[in-house]
Amino acid sequence: MSYEGVGGGFRDEPELLQFATERYVEAEASAVDLETDGLTDLQLCAQYCRECTVSVQRMFHVRSLGRVCADALRVGAEPFPLDLLEDLAQDDDSEVRQSVAEQLGVLTDAIKISRRKQEDDLALGLLNVAFLLVEDDSDGVVAAAEDATATVATLCTTGEERAFLISRVEQLCRCEEEEIRISGSKIAGELAEVLGAETTASTLAPLLTELSEDDALQVREATVRATVRAGETMRGTDAVIQLFDIFSSLANDPVWSVRKACADSLVGLSKSVGQDAFAAFAQELFETLANDVSLQVRTGMLENLGPLIAELGRERTSESLVDHFVSMAESTGGSASGLQLSCAFAMPGVALTLGRERWAEIRGAYDMLAHSVHWKVRRSLACSLHEMARILGSELAEADLVPVFQEMLGDADEVSIGVVNNLAAFMREIPPTVRLDHLHVLARIATPKSDVTIGNWRLRAAMTEQLGDLSKILPASANEEMTIPLALRLLKDPASAVREACIAVIGSVLQNSSDGSSSAWRSGQIGRAMSTIKLMATNQHWADRQAYVRICGAFAGSINDNVLIEELLPLMLMTVDDNVPNVRSELAKSLANLRTKDIFAELPDVSAAAEALRNDPDQDVSRHCVIADRSKHLEFSTGLRATPVK
Repeated sequence: MSYEGVGGGFRDEPELLQFATERYVEAEASAVDLETDGLTDLQLCAQYCRECTVSVQRMFHVRSLGRVCADALRVGAEPFPLDLLEDLAQDDDSEVRQSVAEQLGVLTDAIKISRRKQEDDLALGLLNVAFLLVEDDSDGVVAAAEDATATVATLCTTGEERAFLISRVEQLCRCEEEEIRISGSKIAGELAEVLGAETTASTLAPLLTELSEDDALQVREATVRATVRAGETMRGTDAVIQLFDIFSSLANDPVWSVRKACADSLVGLSKSVGQDAFAAFAQELFETLANDVSLQVRTGMLENLGPLIAELGRERTSESLVDHFVSMAESTGGSASGLQLSCAFAMPGVALTLGRERWAEIRGAYDMLAHSVHWKVRRSLACSLHEMARILGSELAEADLVPVFQEMLGDADEVSIGVVNNLAAFMREIPPTVRLDHLHVLARIATPKSDVTIGNWRLRAAMTEQLGDLSKILPASANEEMTIPLALRLLKDPASAVREACIAVIGSVLQNSSDGSSSAWRSGQIGRAMSTIKLMATNQHWADRQAYVRICGAFAGSINDNVLIEELLPLMLMTVDDNVPNVRSELAKSLANLRTKDIFAELPDVSAAAEALRNDPDQDVSRHCVIADRSKHLEFSTGLRATPVK
């Protein structure tokens, strides 16, 4: 076929396609095809990394280098492309250099699992690449290289290699450029685990001492975190006292940001020594930082008080520390919101650490937080209310938490949803009689503000999801009086998300409310609920008929199979002739779910309905049947192995 060309003349289809490509695609954006004959994947990748002139295409191969190299080394037939990495590490494009830095860990792992011995100087060569990238001008390259250097250092097994590693770290830490000394401090902390306790004590600890006296405050800040990491490696050794001296000197630094770094890192020192030694050191240092002249330092130390108490344990937590924790709830001013939020977030952990015996010491703080003017503080407590009830036990929960529970349910939606999301878990922890006294709140939450507005459907959906678990802990009489009518009402909710949530749980609600006998499904509140559900199958509105089919599908596994077959299945199969394709499509999905169980798959009526749907004139309906049939035998590939679809 030919077409009239631009400016006269005719072009056939291939020429027209080429013309369109040349007209609208820039030359440098076109893919470059290099010679590939006889090249391995690694050689091909290296060729594109070096010679490709299209940046996007080249970056694709650069980012694939680690995976391709790992595959090649696994076979063991090719040498490690160290020269290529050295070239790419000095590339003009910072994205290329950053990609190389990000893949150093993958390349290191590839070397470790390779089946053949690589060159003797490979570890040193890869370390040189890492340190070269650490001194890069791009922040992204430097950050990636800092993270990868410790991984590359695990290749150093000989004394010569480890000596080279230490000498390079010392060069970084003593460099004239502040940014490089910062990188050296970070790497020194990460290398402690690789080098071991003895080398850390003899080499890295003196280096950290030098850095703690550096003129640049950012170097000293980095040294705080490096000291904590080194302490983890030196745990149990006498030399760990060196690191505590370093940390103490930094905690008294003249610059507030360095002291704040100490406040943020104090808890991490617990991994360096035993609990008794840490408790003595931490409590003394805490008082210093919590009473610092800088508001930022005081705030930072108090914000980390919760984790500190959890680390110290009940026996080692002094009354003074608890008083400081309570003061966070009492705080006012500009920092009040942050301190109260940190206090509320840490409250369950502190309560668990102190135990029920010391609950009285922080009960006042909890009450103040529950009445905070900041809704985020109250929401934090609402989300952890069920955990607090579990920690305190039913007696204390009834006395101190139930009033808070009542207030939060009437609070702003952002707060009350935190309680509703864990409603069943909270109810489980309070005495059974108290549960019954508060069931009325369910109806209040489930009722929209009007029949014509959806209102806060998320709150109702969250409450609906709790009905299944609630029905397990409530007596049958309470379920019949409150839970079942509520579920039936939610099936008619104006928000589809609420209706979907109710369809998923109503089977569990009915099953948990029955006594196990088949007669229970035909009488009483359960029988009336079943009648209401059955009426949906013949409702004039197609959405109700669709919902009925979906309920039947969801009932599989939730209620007794015989009840489903005798009471609900006949009406469900009648929808095979429904005039709305959406209803038949839903029937195809539900039948596919039911037929996974032999008791349903062997029923002639179910097989006949499935066959009718398979030949349905509507393509969407028949497609669901075909997919369901194929899923029993279909395999999909992950790229590694064939896996049957379940």
